Amino acid sequence: MKFDRNILRLSLENKHFEGFQALPLRVIVSHLCQAKIRARTMLRSSTLLFIALLGASWLPATSSRAEIKVIVGPLPTTGDFDLEKKTRRSLSGIACPVVVDGKHICLVAFDEGAEARTIAINEAEYEVRKKSIDLGPDDSEVDAEAVAADGAFYYVSGSHADKRDPCEMNEGSHRLVRIAYDPATGLPIRKSNGKLQDVEDGFDITKVLNDELRGSVGKCLGSDEGGFDIEGMAAYDGRLYFGLRGPTASDETAAGGETVAYVFEAGTSPSLFTQDNARDPFRIRVASGRAIRDMASVDGGILLLLGPDDDNRDVGWSIALWKVDEQADRKAPVKTTDLGPLDLSQAKRAQCDKEVKPEGMAVLTSHTEGSGDVYRLAIFSDGMCDGGPVIVDVMPSAQ
Repeated sequence: MKFDRNILRLSLENKHFEGFQALPLRVIVSHLCQAKIRARTMLRSSTLLFIALLGASWLPATSSRAEIKVIVGPLPTTGDFDLEKKTRRSLSGIACPVVVDGKHICLVAFDEGAEARTIAINEAEYEVRKKSIDLGPDDSEVDAEAVAADGAFYYVSGSHADKRDPCEMNEGSHRLVRIAYDPATGLPIRKSNGKLQDVEDGFDITKVLNDELRGSVGKCLGSDEGGFDIEGMAAYDGRLYFGLRGPTASDETAAGGETVAYVFEAGTSPSLFTQDNARDPFRIRVASGRAIRDMASVDGGILLLLGPDDDNRDVGWSIALWKVDEQADRKAPVKTTDLGPLDLSQAKRAQCDKEVKPEGMAVLTSHTEGSGDVYRLAIFSDGMCDGGPVIVDVMPSAQ
């Protein structure tokens, strides 16, 4: 039986993934011949999914106790961000408020430069788009680390952090930008001249910080100085929640040496960013060496992507569910539901990718199964070209 040499070529090219274990040619040919028969009646998206599944051959065997299951990825990219390679490898925030024709329309931001882009993604296809969404002057460094969306606006937050090496102030990162989008398309609304129609840049985050966090703004990153560093943001129940990578604090109420990561909240317009509206932050209990790297709203709470704080690199990554309770004691550490470890360390591709640092998390679907909810997520990594999205299922623990 004949088979398509292009499919074979694409399949063999996936051996460039680090950790790829090559199959015997006769086995690959056998599988591809069967796939060719099915492909005659399948849509193009099915072919892309097949190719992406081969690209996930780096995945380790999943034990029966695993709660986070990798489905596919890194997904191949179609389209072009039209950005230099360094910026393409710096995707650090994402929000996906709208689904169009089976694809999630999302705004993504980068921690290099001062631009954002839109993408379309589902479990089989990942399309990136080159049309620029300006976040500031071309020479500014927004250091955009967090993106959120409600029913009308995207929100893009700079880290509000000093530069790491050397420790210098970066005024460009002290920004929160609100951009109106079309709820039918998920795309930013533009004027006839192509400029964004409704952009608000008048937020002052320092006004809603309590004295403890306000005092950390402008300090160097890391525990020695305790510098301020926003990494995650979520729009939930009419408010914005900001998750910090730094500072962190020791959890003196725990016996196991856990750490406290901070989440503070604010309204969704500049008029609500006043000192009268400042509240104590939530203190989220996390494993030692970890802090918040991204956030995503779900029914009943906020998913937290947890990873290394500003001192550590090798503590690993995990996902937790925080059931937001506005009436909770702000002085006491808040417990979350641990949804399991996230290990994408072998997902790096040989071409273009530099390192795997999960920093973006988007919810694609959710449904109830057994004792809990199953979340299908797209995880994006800083250090991988175009974010290198990997699709995972986060499942309830089997007790």
